[in-house]
Amino acid sequence: MSITRRELIGGLAAAGAAASLPEFLKGQPAAAQASGQAEPFTFVHLTDMHVTRKRKGDEGYRKCIETVQQLRPKPAFALMGGDLAFDGNYTPKADFEECIRLYKDISDGMGIPYHNCMGNHDALGWSSRRKVPIDDPDIGKKMIMDRLGWEKSYYSFDHDGWHFVVLDSILPIGGKNNPSYEPRIGPEQLEWLAYDLGKAGGRPTVAVTHIAAFCNRGQITGNRDYRAMDGGMVLWDTRELRTVLERHKVKALLQGHSHNIEEMRYHGVWYLTSAAASGAWWAGDWVGSPPGYTVFRCDGDKLTWEHVEFPWTPHLEETDALERKRIAEQEAFRQEQQRLLEKERAGIR
Repeated sequence: MSITRRELIGGLAAAGAAASLPEFLKGQPAAAQASGQAEPFTFVHLTDMHVTRKRKGDEGYRKCIETVQQLRPKPAFALMGGDLAFDGNYTPKADFEECIRLYKDISDGMGIPYHNCMGNHDALGWSSRRKVPIDDPDIGKKMIMDRLGWEKSYYSFDHDGWHFVVLDSILPIGGKNNPSYEPRIGPEQLEWLAYDLGKAGGRPTVAVTHIAAFCNRGQITGNRDYRAMDGGMVLWDTRELRTVLERHKVKALLQGHSHNIEEMRYHGVWYLTSAAASGAWWAGDWVGSPPGYTVFRCDGDKLTWEHVEFPWTPHLEETDALERKRIAEQEAFRQEQQRLLEKERAGIR
């Protein structure tokens, strides 16, 4: 079955915000009931929240959640795409624990179930820049999983005739002496995925990963030296993963990590990267896409979506010199593009 885009209408104004939110067409519930089909439902994909008090990121995330609360129809659940808290790799353990608490407390306020996906920044101390000893009992994924009551880092669930799979793209390497990770699904999880999809029996399916299977940064920037299999931005076993997804006719793989919206279709599978809820780590949108998330609608066996922005003004700190430079560069680019647009529309050479 192909996946189609559909028009979205409606919207509710966010509290105190000028921007409006989309409202999906509600379809014909009576007809659906008469035919025995499940009624349409929506869900949201939020990723790269990087929740922190730095730059008032906790307030930004609350604003994000407020807009989710106002979506109509009310989403059935949320898929949380990883990099939930800031930042297990580089911050002291106590700071990371506080960020996890903030993430949980604010997310709980959505009023709908949410399903967590592991991000590379959600693992404690899996970096050479770690701020914890390598023998810390909470190192790796254990800390965030314990604090969130998260039983398994990859799993699946069903909702109204649809199947959903949450993958873990953070594969541990290095052992006890140098704990780190590679961006892989890994053979054990791939085998689990294949049989999980087999058990689903062909039901329409959506999967989610943090690190993307496809991220076209080199082509987008025109950088001839950029490696397609960049070590930090894409899965190293994309080929193995996509063949499983293709074999089972999975509708879509939802992605994060790059903080930049991308949509790509290959061999019947949509690869959709949502905007980061944090934008550029709560310092504007210079990394690519403004703070936002994606709303999905499941109707019969069709999947449609719309990317949503929410209003947020960054609160930079005194040490954010690089961020100020990037924001200034972005604004200069926008002004130049506007100047060129007006010139070209006027026919001025």
